[in-house]
Amino acid sequence: MLKKLLSMTSATQMIVAMLIGFAVGIFFGESVSWLSTIGTGVILLMQMTVLPYIVVSLVGGIGKLKPDTAKLIFSRAGVIMLILWALGLFLVALMPLSFPFVESASFFSTSITEPVAEIDYFKLYIPSNPFESMAAGYVPAMVVFSIAMGLALIGMKGDNKTQLLEFMHTCGEIFGRITQGMVKVLPIGIFAMSASAAGTMGVDEFASMQVYLISYFALCLVLTFAVLPWIVASVTPITYWQTIQMSKASLVTAFATGNIFIVLPVIVEECKQVMKSHNTSGEDTDTLIEILVPIAFTFPNIGKLTVILFVYFCSWFNGTPIELFDQLSLSVSGLLALFGSVYVAIPFMLDLVHLPADLFQLFVMSGFITGKFNSITAVMNLFILTLLTAAMFQKNLKCFVPQLLKMTLGVASSIVVTVLVCRVGMGLFIHSPEVTSGVIANMQVADKVPTIVKTQYPQPGKTPTSPIASVEMIKQRGILKVGYIPSNVPFSYYNNAGELVGFDSAMASKLAEDLNVKVEFVPFKKKDLVASLQAGYFDIAMSGLAMDIELMGSLSYTNQVMELNFAIAAPDHRVNQFKTTDSIRAQDNITVAYVEHNNSVQAIKQKFANITFKQISGYQLFFRQKNHQYDALIISAEAGSAWTLFFPSYGITLLENNARYPVAYAVAANNQSLLNYVNNWQNLRQVDGHQQQYYNYWMLGQGATNTPPRWSIIRDVLHWVE
Repeated sequence: MLKKLLSMTSATQMIVAMLIGFAVGIFFGESVSWLSTIGTGVILLMQMTVLPYIVVSLVGGIGKLKPDTAKLIFSRAGVIMLILWALGLFLVALMPLSFPFVESASFFSTSITEPVAEIDYFKLYIPSNPFESMAAGYVPAMVVFSIAMGLALIGMKGDNKTQLLEFMHTCGEIFGRITQGMVKVLPIGIFAMSASAAGTMGVDEFASMQVYLISYFALCLVLTFAVLPWIVASVTPITYWQTIQMSKASLVTAFATGNIFIVLPVIVEECKQVMKSHNTSGEDTDTLIEILVPIAFTFPNIGKLTVILFVYFCSWFNGTPIELFDQLSLSVSGLLALFGSVYVAIPFMLDLVHLPADLFQLFVMSGFITGKFNSITAVMNLFILTLLTAAMFQKNLKCFVPQLLKMTLGVASSIVVTVLVCRVGMGLFIHSPEVTSGVIANMQVADKVPTIVKTQYPQPGKTPTSPIASVEMIKQRGILKVGYIPSNVPFSYYNNAGELVGFDSAMASKLAEDLNVKVEFVPFKKKDLVASLQAGYFDIAMSGLAMDIELMGSLSYTNQVMELNFAIAAPDHRVNQFKTTDSIRAQDNITVAYVEHNNSVQAIKQKFANITFKQISGYQLFFRQKNHQYDALIISAEAGSAWTLFFPSYGITLLENNARYPVAYAVAANNQSLLNYVNNWQNLRQVDGHQQQYYNYWMLGQGATNTPPRWSIIRDVLHWVE
């Protein structure tokens, strides 16, 4: 068995390793998750020669060209290559339109408040210090440096140039031998990552991968069998069917092996034959084809560019769409990064658009399936580039308006049909995940103390008043009265069982437990807070209260419980319109709702004359609106994230500069006894971890769902493990 495996081609070994990995992952489940570390190690080993190889291959490949050949290639083939690159990048950017619409929401994550490092585009593209560029992994800058060095070598003569080119060639062989050695252990990495992914990936993630695979296959097929052959047929004497017929053998070979290099001689001969059949062949044309094909092979082709679609998929999968400017940056940077290995380019591009690096594992897992499809696109790209350049060399291009219009309409229609078919088809079979409101609506307060929950608001002047209670009075009567704001997710709200729950409800229950008393919750409205505390309707208000300067003279705030992040909530399709100051100012007649933060709203009013602010009594009025009278809502990121779990069609974005504000509890102004007790109690519960535990549960959703272990044969079929 081992001999058979070793005698297989590397491509076959990788496919077998992937299949075995899937089987192992499904059999053992989550117990093989540790294998991902082996897979990561192998992939990192594969990357170690990539940057040096880019340098020596580009410098050596360009530097050995003759001036006339270089001028011909860069002036003619270079123009065509740029056009094909632009077309490929445009189609890749359009393909995300085929992704189905999926509504999703998640708990607040502290990662969204972490500062995002600004991209230094000068360092990314300009190799002012090539050694720094290589050390920092700035692939585009290294490509620019290598091309510049190769072009400079073209005009040089003498033994020094010959020796340098020989050195580059030797280094290239060394790196090639290292890579070949690493390829022998690559199946181990593929096995490890496939087993880990199959053992830990949930059903929803597998369903999402279908979106990427279907759209990727469709993109490669439409490029290979529609767009590229159509271009040749429209502007040269070569027909569509001739293009398909001559490339058939190469396409089959590339698809079966996933190797483009081995079909280069076939591409050269087929291109010569087709040019000869149209009486446009000659010694100069044959020489051009012989030189062009291997040189073009060293540059990124459209097949390689299609992997950028994976980054767009990751942004869809992560629920963070890539904005237009970032798409342009991704296209240019991705093109330059793909002068090297995709195993370097993909992590680089994920980091460029601030997507989680661990998504790279999905790319590795699917790489051997998608690699076969991008191989056939790469082969067709080489055919088309060679034929168009040869036709231009022979002055045989038919660049007339009717032909160009016909080509444009044909290409456009094939793209539109592909996108629509994928969008409709995936929309029918791939659906949104289960409603997320079920998670937060079923959360419960863990600490159980005797609890009374009142639902009627006290009415000043009608409801009987009580003396302001000190800690001793609270203990004597055996009840802690806590004021709460209903529907104030995630601080105080009713769950599906009709229980009052939330972060502050849990904190209040813990406080009552430590006082060894019952807890009674009394509802209040923010405008009645001071009067209610003075009337003794409740002893302390615990409901996500933002500290208000205007109220500080009328009541006493405890030490801050936590800091919250200012955010804007808006419908999903409008969230990006509120991300920056410029995007907000670009809109006309915006109506923004707010519940509290009067001081902050007054400051914002002075900056944005195009915004009308309207105060509402509760956040639910915004999220439940039916006549779209409010465009956005000022809210904390923590509370906004929780509300979007109930209403997934809404999203949040942080305000610029990550503005924050403190929340605290409130007691009557002269209730120094209770104020001192709560402050000391808070310090204790912060140190012993209780407050952090509640924060993790109610704000971050940690432990909110009991996720059962992934289904596996060893557990669910054989019952060998519990």
